[in-house]
Amino acid sequence: MVSRAFRDETRMTELPQTIGPYRVLQRLGGGGMGEVFLAEDERLGRRVAIKRIRPDAGLPAAQTERFRREARLAARLNHPAIVQVYDILQDGGGEVEHIVMEFVEGRTLRALTAQGPLALPLALRLGREIADGLDAAHQEGIVHRDLKTENVLVTRTGHAKISDFGIAKQVLVGAEPELTRADAVLGTWRAMSPEQARGEAVDHRSDLFSLGTLLYEILTGLSPFAAENALATLNRVLFHAPPEVRTLRPEIPEEIGALIGQLLQKDPFLRPRSAAEVRWQLDTYLTPGTAGGTAATLIETGIFPAGSSAPLSRTAGTPPPGDSALTTLKNRPRRRTLVAAGGFLLLALAGVGGWLALRRPAPPLYVALLAPEIGTGSGRPEVELLASGVRMALLQGLVGLERISPLSTDEVDDARGTPRQVAQAVSADEVVTTRLDCRIEACRVSLNRVRGADGSVVWADSFEVPADDFALIAGAAARQIQRGYPGFRVRGGGAGLAVDGRDFEELLALRRRFKAREGQDREIAAGLAEILQRSPRFLEAYLLASEVARSRFWASRDPDELKRGLDLAREAERLAPDDPRSRFARLDLALAGQDLGLAEAALAELEELVPGDVRLLERKSWILSAQGKPREALALTRAAAEIQPSSKRLADLAQLEIQQGHVDAARRTLERSLQRSPGNYPALSLLAILELYNGDLHRAVEIYRELVRRSPGVAQLSNLGLAYFSLGRYEEAAATYRQIVEREPGHALALLNLADTLLLMGRTAEGRTLYEKVLTLLAADPATTTPQYLTVKAQALAHLGRGREAVAAVQEALRLAPNDGPVAYEAAVVYALLGEDDSALVNVERALSLGQGTRWFALPWFSSLRRDPEFRRLLEKGTSAAD
Repeated sequence: MVSRAFRDETRMTELPQTIGPYRVLQRLGGGGMGEVFLAEDERLGRRVAIKRIRPDAGLPAAQTERFRREARLAARLNHPAIVQVYDILQDGGGEVEHIVMEFVEGRTLRALTAQGPLALPLALRLGREIADGLDAAHQEGIVHRDLKTENVLVTRTGHAKISDFGIAKQVLVGAEPELTRADAVLGTWRAMSPEQARGEAVDHRSDLFSLGTLLYEILTGLSPFAAENALATLNRVLFHAPPEVRTLRPEIPEEIGALIGQLLQKDPFLRPRSAAEVRWQLDTYLTPGTAGGTAATLIETGIFPAGSSAPLSRTAGTPPPGDSALTTLKNRPRRRTLVAAGGFLLLALAGVGGWLALRRPAPPLYVALLAPEIGTGSGRPEVELLASGVRMALLQGLVGLERISPLSTDEVDDARGTPRQVAQAVSADEVVTTRLDCRIEACRVSLNRVRGADGSVVWADSFEVPADDFALIAGAAARQIQRGYPGFRVRGGGAGLAVDGRDFEELLALRRRFKAREGQDREIAAGLAEILQRSPRFLEAYLLASEVARSRFWASRDPDELKRGLDLAREAERLAPDDPRSRFARLDLALAGQDLGLAEAALAELEELVPGDVRLLERKSWILSAQGKPREALALTRAAAEIQPSSKRLADLAQLEIQQGHVDAARRTLERSLQRSPGNYPALSLLAILELYNGDLHRAVEIYRELVRRSPGVAQLSNLGLAYFSLGRYEEAAATYRQIVEREPGHALALLNLADTLLLMGRTAEGRTLYEKVLTLLAADPATTTPQYLTVKAQALAHLGRGREAVAAVQEALRLAPNDGPVAYEAAVVYALLGEDDSALVNVERALSLGQGTRWFALPWFSSLRRDPEFRRLLEKGTSAAD
């Protein structure tokens, strides 16, 4: 019966003479539901392959429509590694469906691997091309669902072409039995993902599992899951862990073996995040070779015999001449870092692809640790303090696991909503939730691991401890969360919580004061020093003390604070050599002090400790920015935002785009940020800045009013005043600036803005008095060597007619920030006030090129330039560029 059913399914229809405008040449193959013809498009003089649903296949109308819709989706793809769909046809009665594709000669990967495993360089390069094609399809929302060696063709020039994109579910041709019935799982048994085998909804990660299976097959010549029958094969897909590829072929690089192992994870959340990441990793093990200056064909390399007849291959595009089939593996050292000499910066210029041409290890699991919920005991100050201690301990426990990257708690706290919504906002793979229920004598701590994609609970547990010992509770929390991640190895050299309960409780109180900006940093530093005298092995105290020292350095520019912070970070390293937080502290302190050599050394160490963590890319971009390389810094910041597109990271990218004059790009980036986290305060703040400088001033006022309502900070009040000022609403601007001065009498920028406003209101004497006060404040402040303070000083001096001093201050600001648009604009203001028109015009042009809007040059400071034709030309040019 089985044999007869198979013969019935493979019955062929009569060979048609034409299909639409295509002349049929021959039948290439067929299966139970479809058949394929070779035809010629006589209009364009090219051969095509036409796949059609057999007239007697009996597909329901819904499936036929689904087939047509997905074929249209596939037709949107145009990529060298994907079969190009040209056309979709119906017969005269509208019943028989045809898909017209490009015909390219080649052999399937299945046929090639029947001869044995592929050469390692060729296998990895083909894998890279397949991953690239998958990435292009996934970007369009198309999932293949039946990726396998039979559906990948290798052309005579040695390049991979993925066939049947988006239609493999409906029309499958091949020797292996396929599950294509309407009530069956769609796909090929040995290549499908576990979730596909269970009949669950699938996404792009299902294709990644299939890609792992394909790589396994072409590298070893064996299927990781194929068994004697369908049931046994599906059982292996669901439950079997295949042998590691390096046990079958030791020459495979260790990282490639680890990548395939990650692709074959049963849990889709443990696989790589995208096909792009797989491509990036394969990229780093390949370097193009040449064969007489052109790409070698597979005939030349012996994979296709000369004169052989190749079965159907169908894809669009011609590979670039330099992409040779003789690709070789790179000779890689054992130690690798993100810091590469010379060529790194050239690569960065190419944007995301440039950096990713370097080694890109598999990314860690990004985990968002929510603030604990308090049930029983809510409202009791000691329980609320204990909750912050449990969170700190959980963070230390997660940091102590390899391949896990806990996200910043500050960033997590900015997000709102359900765990799933928080995960979307911060781009977390998982969220950890905590609940405390504290009676007088004991506390129960409940923990949950929640998947970010769907909000489902991966793991849950709870434990109970005495309520009067903070250190005991924290230690139990750290151990328990590590038990919740059994597949992740604990780092060596951890410090644990070497502290008694009293010191731990005091640390939590000091940390709360520091984060809330309650009290002086000096007092907090003194309290931490006392804790460290009593508990000299308390890691968390060293880390917090180092952070406080960095804050004090920013405020005072005292080099002793910088040295103190670095000493504290090094002591933390000594206590816990494998804890990355101390290296991050050292790196950030080095950047604060402009010690770029020390920063790069810390970055190199972090690459060994937390390979693939997106924070390394972020820090490298900061180093490049400090080196005066804004284009390279922007390229890497964009790469970081693509890899981990949290709302904050996107907002950071937008800020850099604004600074460098990429206004339209910044607006698009902020839209993405606010889509991830609607109402996000930092993103809204940047959007308001964008409207203030380059958009709708009335909208800027509306946004700033909302931001001030939510949190009346000085920065938002200052910008609201500036928006009023720019609209000529001087009374409202002055009232806003006075709010700031009443709260912070020493705020030099607010005083300068208030003085400017009073000057334009005709209150010249009051304005001059405030300019003098600005200079007095700045003279007493040791932190006034930054570009912003220098331009504030220069403007006050210029308004008072002290030209030589004003020019000296503004030139120093330009030296420190040569690529900063606001600094260039303020330099133009200073020179215009002093009547130095040529210097003013130079800085007008510079400011416009760096993205400053033309509206700012309509302010009264530039009245002397308005009749200058060069000034008008620059503004016209700036306006047209903005359009």
